[in-house]
Amino acid sequence: MLDSELPHSFPEVERAIAEGRCPAEIAEAHAEWTALQKRLRELGSPESYYLKAMNCPHHHRIFAAQPRSYRDLPLRLAEYGCCYRYEQSGELFGLMRVRSLNMNDAHIYCTEDQFADEFRAVNDMYLHYFRVFGLEKYRMRFSTHDPSKLGQKFVDEPALWKKTEDMVRAVLVESGIDFVEVPNEAAFYGPKIDVQVWSAIGREFTIATNQVDFAVPAKFGLRYRDRDNSEKIPLCIHRAPLGTHERFIGFLIEHYAGNFPLWLAPEQVRVITLGDDPALIEYARPIVQRLRAEMVRAEADFGSDPVKAKIADAEKSRVHTMLVIGPRDLEAGQVSLRLHGKGNVGSRPVEALVPALLEAIRTRSDAPLAA
Repeated sequence: MLDSELPHSFPEVERAIAEGRCPAEIAEAHAEWTALQKRLRELGSPESYYLKAMNCPHHHRIFAAQPRSYRDLPLRLAEYGCCYRYEQSGELFGLMRVRSLNMNDAHIYCTEDQFADEFRAVNDMYLHYFRVFGLEKYRMRFSTHDPSKLGQKFVDEPALWKKTEDMVRAVLVESGIDFVEVPNEAAFYGPKIDVQVWSAIGREFTIATNQVDFAVPAKFGLRYRDRDNSEKIPLCIHRAPLGTHERFIGFLIEHYAGNFPLWLAPEQVRVITLGDDPALIEYARPIVQRLRAEMVRAEADFGSDPVKAKIADAEKSRVHTMLVIGPRDLEAGQVSLRLHGKGNVGSRPVEALVPALLEAIRTRSDAPLAA
């Protein structure tokens, strides 16, 4: 995640997990805070602190912390952090609905002229993630407002609604992205894109969002000095590429049915010895250490159980790659390579196999292991 932020010039920021009682100006400026108050967890203290429920107001304050010029825009702030919602016990649902939410959240402050490029770049980032995770079926859901609910469900700014919806629609059409337009589903402060994906078994998930905010920056007093020296209000794009990571991991578990590819597997490699012969363990332990030194998620099974039981346990645990070591492997300086669900694929010299594993992880492909 962080690697994909850097090329797009998103500096990482971090805010405290606890915050004081929301000041009146923030409560009035950010309607979402008011809607969330019943789900905020108040901490016992004389000043009534709350666990952080969202990043938006804090990023707005970072923007407002110093005078801004058009030369500073677009300003992109990303935060890989944790927020908290005090969901009711009946609303909690495994990884899909939790009280502690980790997400890669960001806010982009830009001019109207910059909006199309910034919004398109966010969509392109989402498409990149879909390719990385092998998500082939997805659709962008363009959520717009309902004019009859202005001043109730949606900010009462009809001209800005039309302008920003036209801008989003134009980006989607020009990008050739498959999308469906859904009225009355926008955020209260502007139109948004919700990204719908389907798991391997056909279940639909909302996995990411890309939202336009033309209302809240004005209420927070966010301003920048334009070329003509006039003060203007920036547009704000809220984006969370993979939604909450807990929910996304829940989706991935279902999508892959627990059979993760090597690069993504929680346990990538397990080194297994035939029994607990000290000579085999002495040979196997440096292999585990070398893999871990290369940041491979490697574990060892050097116990006395029969090797068939060890392999069965690794298969049951859906370990992607098993390196089995017996007396013949020790003599030849090799390991026997097994892949989850595919069985034994032959013996390999250790010096050749470790680079192949690293290449398979780097390229997100099993091809180097088949060579």
